[in-house]
Amino acid sequence: MAMPELAVVAEGTLPSGHRWSIKAGGTQDSYYTMIEAVHPDGYRDEGGMGGPIMYPGRALNTYGGSDNRGLHRILARARPNVARVRLVLGSGESLSLAPIVIPGVEVVVFAALLPRTCEITSVDAISAEGKIIH
Repeated sequence: MAMPELAVVAEGTLPSGHRWSIKAGGTQDSYYTMIEAVHPDGYRDEGGMGGPIMYPGRALNTYGGSDNRGLHRILARARPNVARVRLVLGSGESLSLAPIVIPGVEVVVFAALLPRTCEITSVDAISAEGKIIH
């Protein structure tokens, strides 16, 4: 099955000058979420995930990847009760990602672009009350 046309659900520019966009679309059984980065020199890299919109019994589906030149791409799809995603880096630094709400879909998306050298030690789904959701 070919990937469906994906809608841009969020976009922006990093302080480094990198432009980014998050694209999503599909069906409950075959849903795609992609993150694209356009570097200041015009170089593009993209990656993401496809499959069931959410796996049964899980609060979070995650993707992480990079190419030889690009940034480290992090994407997560989560159930709507996930208020934020916490990334803990190898340095001990903790990052909090805000949700991207996609109208008409029972899933929220979280994304980050980090230097390729960043090590991620954990990714946690966090409730509005600040508790980890398993």
